[in-house]
Amino acid sequence: MADGSTKKKRNMSIKKSILIISYSNLKNDPRVFRQIINLNKVGYQITAIGFSNPQVQGVNFIGVDKKESLLKKILFGVYLLLGFYEKYYWSQKKIKQSIEKVKGLEFDLIFANDLDTLPLAFKLKSELNCKILFDAHEYSPREHEDRLIWNLLFKKYTHNILQNYKKYIDFMFTVCKGIADEYKKNYNLSPLVVTNATEYHEISPTIPKLKKIRMIHHGGSMKSRKIENMIMMMDEIDERYSLDLMLVNTDKTYHNYLIKLTNRRKNVTIIPPVEMHNIVNFISKYDIGLYILEPTNFNNGMALPNKIFEFIQARLAIAIGPSPEMKSLVEEYNLGVVSADFDSKGLAISLNNLTHQNIIDFKKNSDEIAKKVNSEENVKIILKTVHQLIGNPVC
Repeated sequence: MADGSTKKKRNMSIKKSILIISYSNLKNDPRVFRQIINLNKVGYQITAIGFSNPQVQGVNFIGVDKKESLLKKILFGVYLLLGFYEKYYWSQKKIKQSIEKVKGLEFDLIFANDLDTLPLAFKLKSELNCKILFDAHEYSPREHEDRLIWNLLFKKYTHNILQNYKKYIDFMFTVCKGIADEYKKNYNLSPLVVTNATEYHEISPTIPKLKKIRMIHHGGSMKSRKIENMIMMMDEIDERYSLDLMLVNTDKTYHNYLIKLTNRRKNVTIIPPVEMHNIVNFISKYDIGLYILEPTNFNNGMALPNKIFEFIQARLAIAIGPSPEMKSLVEEYNLGVVSADFDSKGLAISLNNLTHQNIIDFKKNSDEIAKKVNSEENVKIILKTVHQLIGNPVC
């Protein structure tokens, strides 16, 4: 496995070179991992910058640090309060390390993920005369609008960065139509939708037991997702149902709060997470995938997350709140139940009214559309876009 210290010039290789930047754990970031593996598979030379090695053969990895000292964090807060947005951006350790570690490397395309990579992508574009493919993922200008500190420090910053650097984007993706429409309305950007659909899995739907319906929810322990709503719902549900929460501990205080809530209930259990690549196979032994996501911020309101597509590939019935993007998918293919509001009691009533045959039918419907609703079409979009920007993998 090569690392970021490898100084391979483009003129030593016949392959077109792509730098994928994502300040995330690349091995556990499904969307970015799909970019890496599929572009690598068709023959592009891939270098990836992030916090953890994706461990894909043939991919050069450049690791950067995300931790800053307390003193630096205080200084950054002052920069943001005073509107010194460029000074804040270029002072971050991850940005400085990225610049240092790509010196001497040449790229045909910068695949920039999320807003915090865009100014760096522009710097490299201006130096290397390469293209920028920007994957915004979600809607950055309202990312954490439910948090006071974010509104105080980052709201104007994100708007400023996007407004100043949007003109350098050659092509843009985002995760759903609602978010694409918001970028168009506020920034006159026209991103193409690439959903978070996961790979196709060859799985047969299981038959639920008559009096033992197993539900699963998986994801991070994020306070903004109000996972407690799903736990409280279990107080209103009939004795057929149990719920497993497969949670990644992303917020220790909140995670411990959820543990306390589940310890008071016999029908809810928190279980350890499995590797990202094993999620679909693991959850396929369940009957229903559950997700109630209150619209605590714009992105939560427009969410169309990985887990919905993983529920489908696992051939599960789906039970959700009325989040518009998720609701549209579930209702279009008759995959499960959608509550009228985000009150957990409403979804409990819908679940209590389900018959054994209803659940079997929903699982069959997931099975029928699994070959259609997967990452295959998204991969085609990505490959076509990259080809339009820089041509074939081999010069």
